[in-house]
Amino acid sequence: MPKIQVTLLSLFCYAFATAQPDNRFYTYDTLPFTVSGNAVDMPFTGGFNAPQFNQFDLNNDGVNDLIVFDRNDNKVMPFIKKAGKWVYDSRYEKTLPSGYFWYKTADLNSDGKKDIFTLTETSNLVIYLNQTQAGNPTPKFLYLGEQFYRNKYDSNFFQLYNILGLSKLDLPEISDLDNDGDLDIVFYDQFAKSYSMHRDVRSEKGWSKDTHQFQIMDMCFGGFNEGFDNSFLLGECSYRLKLRPRHAGGASLLMFDNDEDGDYEMLVSNIGFKGMTLLKNGKKEFNTYYDTMIAVDTIFPKNTKRAANFVFPAAYLFDEDGDGVNDLVVAPNGFSDQKETNNIWLYRNTGKNNKPVFNFVKNNFLTANTLDFGAKSAPAFCDYDADGDQDLFVVSNGDFEVSGGMKDRIFLFENKGNSSRANYVLKDTNYLNFISLGLSELIVRFGDIDGDKDIDLYYGNNDGTVGWFRNTAGVGKPLNLVLASATLPGIIINSGMSNSAPAVFNYNNDTLPDLLVGMYNGRIALYVNSGSVGSPSYTLASDRAWGMRANQWRTDVTPMGFQSFGYAVPEVADLDKDGKEDILIGCSHGEIRWYSPAGRSIYDSLSAKEGWLWQKTIGDSMVPDFGSRISIGAADLNRDSIPEIMVGNSRGGLYLLKNPNAVLSSTKRLSKPEKPLLFPNPAQNMVTIARRNTAFECLVSLHDLPGRKYRETQLMKGEKSIGFDLEGLIPGIYFVTFTSESGTSTEKLIVRSDQR
Repeated sequence: MPKIQVTLLSLFCYAFATAQPDNRFYTYDTLPFTVSGNAVDMPFTGGFNAPQFNQFDLNNDGVNDLIVFDRNDNKVMPFIKKAGKWVYDSRYEKTLPSGYFWYKTADLNSDGKKDIFTLTETSNLVIYLNQTQAGNPTPKFLYLGEQFYRNKYDSNFFQLYNILGLSKLDLPEISDLDNDGDLDIVFYDQFAKSYSMHRDVRSEKGWSKDTHQFQIMDMCFGGFNEGFDNSFLLGECSYRLKLRPRHAGGASLLMFDNDEDGDYEMLVSNIGFKGMTLLKNGKKEFNTYYDTMIAVDTIFPKNTKRAANFVFPAAYLFDEDGDGVNDLVVAPNGFSDQKETNNIWLYRNTGKNNKPVFNFVKNNFLTANTLDFGAKSAPAFCDYDADGDQDLFVVSNGDFEVSGGMKDRIFLFENKGNSSRANYVLKDTNYLNFISLGLSELIVRFGDIDGDKDIDLYYGNNDGTVGWFRNTAGVGKPLNLVLASATLPGIIINSGMSNSAPAVFNYNNDTLPDLLVGMYNGRIALYVNSGSVGSPSYTLASDRAWGMRANQWRTDVTPMGFQSFGYAVPEVADLDKDGKEDILIGCSHGEIRWYSPAGRSIYDSLSAKEGWLWQKTIGDSMVPDFGSRISIGAADLNRDSIPEIMVGNSRGGLYLLKNPNAVLSSTKRLSKPEKPLLFPNPAQNMVTIARRNTAFECLVSLHDLPGRKYRETQLMKGEKSIGFDLEGLIPGIYFVTFTSESGTSTEKLIVRSDQR
């Protein structure tokens, strides 16, 4: 085949790979929710566990918006300032760089635009330079790569530059601390138990604004050490090295002028301790070249509710209410197992930026307007009250600081809407008193697990067992659930088979429902129901059914391979309405995989479908980022024939996915039959026959003008294209015909001679 044909065929195949409207699911930001009588404005932000806050003009309108970064799963969340309110807008997510552990905005090159500082996965500092221009609707960035600093040695030392690595546990300060027009970085050195300062020496060197170099200047910034008991030892340093510019544990830090004298105080908190400590800077009072902390205040902020309600807090300053004065927000700074509800405290500044007076306002900044259940949210759907619509159940650990991770509960939202529009109202925060069972990492599903035709509740948890509640009400009646067994017989728990996540699946088409179980090791086990009606019992058919898995493929390790864990959470639904059950799998690394096992041996190794999940972004659509530890629930909420998908994650929030293009049922016809698409045409030895709509089975035939048939085959549901061998056909005019339930259509094909 000539090169031009290969290129065009590649583009042709790409067009079909991306043009699949019938199977695309998009993120949606709206669905009515009511909690305690109040409407939830932004239900689908995904929750907050360890959020960090930075101002940034996202939509280029001259007004500072807000970037929230959650170190729990390195999730970036954009909030636009609209009419004095913070409005979550997921469309900006893919315009922002990804990062690890912490995320800071500061102006590196003094051009009036904030740049982004974050870490690599190996904790090296990287910078993204803001190159947004007037008229750009979204931010534009230039990646400056991993950063280096000039070390303390003189110019004849063999290595003068070191990679600028910062602890992933800490939160550094990045701002102009010496008021010379360029940036400084102060961070905690867990080995020396002191703070180090790296200064950009651009101003001292007289360099242009587009040139920067960080040099280590102070290896005991502030002149103090920290003790292991959260004490501060002023005037004591194990390493007193102070430097000037040359030519060639865990702590959160915020620095600001608290007493209107022009130097910057340090607000510090430490891992394992509640509360924050304010260190007064005596640089101005004593006219010293270096910053020196001279007083310790363990009550912060004063004369209001102290920010000491949770372990390892971090503080952030930004103008929350638009009055020109920076307010204070305090939130947890740990990775997990921390305060997970009512954990974002807002303090209003009634003073000045350089002499603030902070007053406590509320403990639910942003979280009051979203759905945030704590951590490890896992949705499921069921018509529990038999009124004909789907009610929503959300599992959560509630709040680790309260529950210790061992009292998972179920939040019940009753659907008060109608057949075409769900409307959820919180009805119960501890459905069936699951808290009393003392379970951890709970996954709940509803379905007929015992074969008696009504809906039961079954669940898995971190120890790998599967339990169930029997429905004693009968078919078509509101559920009446009674605990039947905490351990279904036959479920095997070997190494890697913990964290069970069950889903009823009709594998062998008999009267007894079978069971899929997702596991910690990322695999899906298939159990065949070998019991009887009302008494389920299982036999393991495969512990790696259809080769499905939730493990992340790692290319950054040697040798490359799948991660050893995956926390697979399966959900069963007919997503493309072909009458066959599909399997969605939530993965630990944030991906959702779609498998279609119908008609395949459980020993086959299937590939997950791609190109079906998209995020509504500005100017483009891309695979969304849900965070980590994904769990899924699926149900048709608006009677459009396609299930909606609810997504839970490690941060305790939710996302919603839906397909805006309802697939017609098999009893309906498309309004216009689709014509075959042929490439190349004219053709010589082979022709590719393709279609855009893959929702139907389609008979494909090749015939000549008199009607003689030369080739015939089928395109199955989900198949986009097929090839016809044209060898032996006399050059001339032929016709390719599509015949399906949508009708019949034909396209002309010219078969030419091999001779040139």
